[in-house]
Amino acid sequence: MIGAISLSTNITVSCSGSAIPQKPRKPQTPSTLKCLAKSGKLEEAIRLIEASPSKLTATQSDMEAYSLLLHTCISQKSLEHGQRLYLQFLLSKHSLLVNNPTLKSKLITLYSVCGRVDEAQSVFVDGLEHAPESVWALVL
Repeated sequence: MIGAISLSTNITVSCSGSAIPQKPRKPQTPSTLKCLAKSGKLEEAIRLIEASPSKLTATQSDMEAYSLLLHTCISQKSLEHGQRLYLQFLLSKHSLLVNNPTLKSKLITLYSVCGRVDEAQSVFVDGLEHAPESVWALVL
């Protein structure tokens, strides 16, 4: 059972939905972020990331969690959460987060499905020169 923190209610919610009391503000982990993303709990996941920006890392597991969070943003058409997540990438000391082609592709997709073609183009122009054809199709 993988737990995920709910900052607003001070409990841990597992992926299966059961609740277990827990201390507030547990540091983010990729498994926690993935669980929250799979559960559609974007606000909780983003708040965890925003609460500890210095903990934002660029390991393979972290990248998978961020990718899943952006995928959930796309599925829910949640531009606000996607923008907040991307802001954390920009504020982080890890250029890998900002320049990762998978994360950029997902951000472009999010902007596109939310009708923000100018922003999608801006992200594309800002360093995704070698984008896959599917990303080019979204922008064009």
